[in-house]
Amino acid sequence: MIILINKCRPIALAALLFSALLSGAHASKKGAKSAEKPLPAPVEEAAAEEPETPSPDGIEQNEFLTKISGIALNVVSFPKQTVKHVPFPSAYTLLVKDADGKEAAGMSITVSYPASRSDDAIVYDTAVLTTDENGRIDFMPAVPTASFDEVLSFYPTPVNSNPETVEAALAASVTAPYKVRTDLAKKSGILYVFDFDENGRALTNSRYILRDFINSGVRSGNSPIPSPNYLNKSIDALYKTTRAIVGDSAGFMVSGSIKFAEPSERRDDGTYTSTLVADIVCIDMRNGEVLYKTRQTASKRGHRSISLRKHAVKKSLRKRCARYSTECNDKINIINFY
Repeated sequence: MIILINKCRPIALAALLFSALLSGAHASKKGAKSAEKPLPAPVEEAAAEEPETPSPDGIEQNEFLTKISGIALNVVSFPKQTVKHVPFPSAYTLLVKDADGKEAAGMSITVSYPASRSDDAIVYDTAVLTTDENGRIDFMPAVPTASFDEVLSFYPTPVNSNPETVEAALAASVTAPYKVRTDLAKKSGILYVFDFDENGRALTNSRYILRDFINSGVRSGNSPIPSPNYLNKSIDALYKTTRAIVGDSAGFMVSGSIKFAEPSERRDDGTYTSTLVADIVCIDMRNGEVLYKTRQTASKRGHRSISLRKHAVKKSLRKRCARYSTECNDKINIINFY
């Protein structure tokens, strides 16, 4: 028997071991290279947003609001009533103090005052003044060209038109009377104002307006024209006809009508509503100029009879039309219906 001995096995085993060593060495080098590779840098957190820098306008506004916080404006004196086209006898004097009670020198102050008027609308002008070292301002208005029973106001001058700024400035304002009498009150007045009934028929020249003029100290009388026909004509025609009769004896004339806006109707609850409309014009009898005109409306609702409701409406209308009588009367309103 021949026995074969495998002499190659040790060689094969050695080859396998050598190959494993080479593979391990290669893996070790690869692992070493991987270990040497730098890790990625951590992601940095986003930088925090910096606060927004206030704009110059915003800084100016904040400074203004701080400056007028606790400010005190005080009108220490104001002039007595004057007459149209006559200067005020004295100036308006304002004293301004800061929150600590100290005189606010160099403070910009705006004064708003009546300057002109168009019927029921009053136009205001403004002037910007600066306090002196004693926190004081003296304001002398221009010679008035219209009559007023209003007020003027002083307030810190806003640094911009921002609503918050303007509101804060006006909240610190103070007012004083601004009274100007008409220069027509020296002469008597003429009344040509007719009442109308619910059927649209003219009644008489309103004795109630005449009564109010007289009670207020204004010399007045009814128009020498008894007919209401001139209500359908131009104001110029009425003026010329009246002027031809009275000449220079009258300073002004009040013309117009008081009518029902619509017939009174009974409602489901048994009440009635009466509405009257007053159309009034004031004329300068020196030249026929229309000095003032207005339309006023008033209503009353109740269970009363027509005559009582009409009386109540006229009383209400009289109060609502109470606007200082522009050019016609310095003490009462043109439309002083009873």
